[in-house]
Amino acid sequence: MKKLKFLDEHLEEIICVAVLAAMTLVIFIQIIIRSISSFVTIPMAWTEEIGRYLFIYAVYVGAAYATRKRAHQKVDIFPILCGDTGKLIFNLIGDIGVVVFAGAMAYYGWQVVENVAFVFVQRAPATKLNMGIAYFGPFLGMALCTFRSVQNIIFHIKEYREKKSLRAEGGDK
Repeated sequence: MKKLKFLDEHLEEIICVAVLAAMTLVIFIQIIIRSISSFVTIPMAWTEEIGRYLFIYAVYVGAAYATRKRAHQKVDIFPILCGDTGKLIFNLIGDIGVVVFAGAMAYYGWQVVENVAFVFVQRAPATKLNMGIAYFGPFLGMALCTFRSVQNIIFHIKEYREKKSLRAEGGDK
């Protein structure tokens, strides 16, 4: 149970740190190879390709991380003016919008992964990796966004009920 709680709290962070560290290493290797290329000819197209794929993972998993932290850009003036019920409604509208968008992206993203990786197998030009690996990043990020948005919906409803019950008891005015 502790492992699941740890993953729930840190999954996106772990993936982002690993991906950004790998991307930094690959780009550093590319810089070193370019600096010595006047002495030795070494093909380096693979570093650019791998760096690009790692960047794609970082962007999409980073979006899921922002969703988990509820850190996406939003306009707060309407929820503030409307009170607790209005805040709940605006938060639910935003989170349901993310669920619909990210859910559709994850669904169609998986179809792309299936087609590219298994049906019409495509290979990366420099590394000859299966392109399904590259296309899995957007699917993973959007699936995590969908999951985290559902968690946010549950969080907002619980928070609203707790505030409502505190007011009913006379604890918070």
